[in-house]
Amino acid sequence: MKIAALRRSRGWSQQRLIVALERQAETDGTPLSLTRASLRTSLSRWENGHHVPDPRMRALLCSVLRCSERELGLDESANPSVEHEPAPPAAHAGATTPETLTIFEEMLTSYARLDALVGPGAAIGSVREGVRTLDGMLRRASSELRPRVAATTARYVELAGWLAQDAGDRAAAASWSARATDLATLAGDPHLASYVWMRRSSASTDSGLDDDGLLFAEVARTQAVTSDLRALAWRQQAYAHALAGRQREAAAAIAAALDHVASGGDLSGLAPYCGVPYVLSETAASWIVLGRPDRAVHALEEALPAWPAEQGRDRAIGLARLARAQLLGGDLDAAVARGSEAVLAIRSARSARALAEIDRLRDALQKQSTGAARVLVDQIRCTLHS
Repeated sequence: MKIAALRRSRGWSQQRLIVALERQAETDGTPLSLTRASLRTSLSRWENGHHVPDPRMRALLCSVLRCSERELGLDESANPSVEHEPAPPAAHAGATTPETLTIFEEMLTSYARLDALVGPGAAIGSVREGVRTLDGMLRRASSELRPRVAATTARYVELAGWLAQDAGDRAAAASWSARATDLATLAGDPHLASYVWMRRSSASTDSGLDDDGLLFAEVARTQAVTSDLRALAWRQQAYAHALAGRQREAAAAIAAALDHVASGGDLSGLAPYCGVPYVLSETAASWIVLGRPDRAVHALEEALPAWPAEQGRDRAIGLARLARAQLLGGDLDAAVARGSEAVLAIRSARSARALAEIDRLRDALQKQSTGAARVLVDQIRCTLHS
């Protein structure tokens, strides 16, 4: 087979080809259920001629490498003795019943809890497989059940987008989040619509699309009818304003977010993580961007003692933010102590967002010449490359 030769002619590593295959599958509306590790194993088998990919993977390879099956050496008549790799089992739509949907909803809660504890890697494959199955159920759902199936599918798609974002795949996050907004509209659920627009805003600001992030956050806020959704929308608006350097608008949005999360009003049930510690940590990110590390330190020192044990990943991010804010504020000793805690926490709950946060801390520490600072820089470097 010529897969390896064509891949190298484009200057691509195996990892680059795998990412391209994943993105093409998501663009086609049928994301891959294979993990990257499994896909890397399959790719090696295809390139060394031990297996031939199944028809779907052949089509994806031809699409991303812009060639025919014969040019790839995948034409069956040219490989009569090669063992054909079986296609992964198709997601079975089965009967669409309220009981089935209840099971999917319960599973979704478990996936979200798993991500909050240890990061996106443990759940992303299962969530994507759930999307494939729910897509089939949605096509076959009765008119009576269709809104609920659409809502459940939207929640899986939204979570798939978040997991991609947390894993550092921004293009996939944007694609999943855009699809989630369409499904929420189909479901006719205003709570869900507000939530997925907020997620879409977050994916946009992570990709540097600040104007889109602000627009989507405003849409989320206009549709929010519960205190948690309003807090999330205001928090996202605050960050978009901060990125644009609008301190007055950001400060007003931060105050609104904190007022809503502390109000004890109605909750949507979509964001169990949205408590006062979470919102304080997220608004601290805005204060750091605005050049007010003192306010970020105050927010995070209030948040961290009350952090829920089940939110390990976000606690790790909060610790790294606090260390950076303390360093920017001139308190090197406190920054090193908190930074060391952050490194240990992130090793237990890895995500691209958490690693990016300690990488920012490492950049800030490079200017310090103390032995403790250099030791922490080495610890962070090892964590980033492990």
